[in-house]
Amino acid sequence: MKRKKLNILFLSSWYPSKAVSTLGNFVQRHAEAVATVHNVQVLYITFLDGIEENFRIEDRKIHGVDTTIVYCKKGFSGWQGKRIAFKKGIEYLQSRNRFDIDIVHHNIIWNSGWQARYLHKKFSFPYIITEHWTGYDKSIRSDQPLFLKAFSKYVVKNASIICPVSENLAGVMREYGLSGNYEVVPNVVDTVIFHPGKKSEEMIHFLHVSTLDDAHKNISGILRVWKQFSDTVSNVHLTIGGDGPYEHFQRMAVEHGIRIESITFFGEKQREEIANLMAVSHCLLMFSNYENLPCVIIEAMASGMAVISTDVGGIAEHVDSSKGLLLPARDEKELLKNLHESVHLISRLKVLELQDYAIEHFSVKSIAGAFDHVYQSVLLRK
Repeated sequence: MKRKKLNILFLSSWYPSKAVSTLGNFVQRHAEAVATVHNVQVLYITFLDGIEENFRIEDRKIHGVDTTIVYCKKGFSGWQGKRIAFKKGIEYLQSRNRFDIDIVHHNIIWNSGWQARYLHKKFSFPYIITEHWTGYDKSIRSDQPLFLKAFSKYVVKNASIICPVSENLAGVMREYGLSGNYEVVPNVVDTVIFHPGKKSEEMIHFLHVSTLDDAHKNISGILRVWKQFSDTVSNVHLTIGGDGPYEHFQRMAVEHGIRIESITFFGEKQREEIANLMAVSHCLLMFSNYENLPCVIIEAMASGMAVISTDVGGIAEHVDSSKGLLLPARDEKELLKNLHESVHLISRLKVLELQDYAIEHFSVKSIAGAFDHVYQSVLLRK
């Protein structure tokens, strides 16, 4: 017997919009995965520069997902403006008969988690939480808001299930005092878009893709080590890019005297363009000071790439010696050693096994099934 489609309302503290096109794109991918099984409605509230009215509602279907974004005029009443905008979003969905909700799926507690709690109180909707944020670890974020703990406890108190994207994050959240029913559901990769391609046999291609935030991703450390590595190994090339200040690091590479033919930089690209780069690259290079479980790592696996990464967050839950090399954060000597070792790792890497692992653990079908299991558990409890 075919199971009834549920109506899932996706809320989030981060989501791609006209304000920031890449913010929370991993949340959007979760919504798209769930939409292959259930009916998904996204409601997102954000500030936007340049609008005359206090609120503007934009509504369209994006990759099969009904997406309603309520923009607030920048500076309009602060938090209270977002609260009014959220209620306007609810009224909009109600007026279009799109508010018959079975479960609310809120993403990232800080700082819009109150929305799920509000709907639970007003309409008795059950809600789950997916968490991606690394900010609950004090060793990573010393700038935690003073009332973060009280706010987060308030949000999770009535959550049916909490779904961090890694076991590591689940442990961090429990240590922080956020008790509840935990069930890990990782990030998702579209294994139709991300898949292995023909990789060069003459040149070894390394790739780094991120927000290019140096305090987080340690791009400057990568460049210092790449100078040493590329001076001693000629048939290697590193491509660095993302939605950050790549020109800054391009200048830094010149200052370090890195061979121009050994390195390339690029700016923001579409998902399909990143997939094309990964398909022909051999190894993903990450040197982050902290992480959770970056989408770029699971995309690399789906593309048949080895992974060199710092052993931070939940990365070690999926990257072992058959998939890549892990090293301590900020250890440039170890990174240089691993770059040399990666030449041998790549030669014995089983590309199809990497792809199979990604399909089994992170594919749209796998993640949609995992969330379906969570939703059915919530309804049984209800």
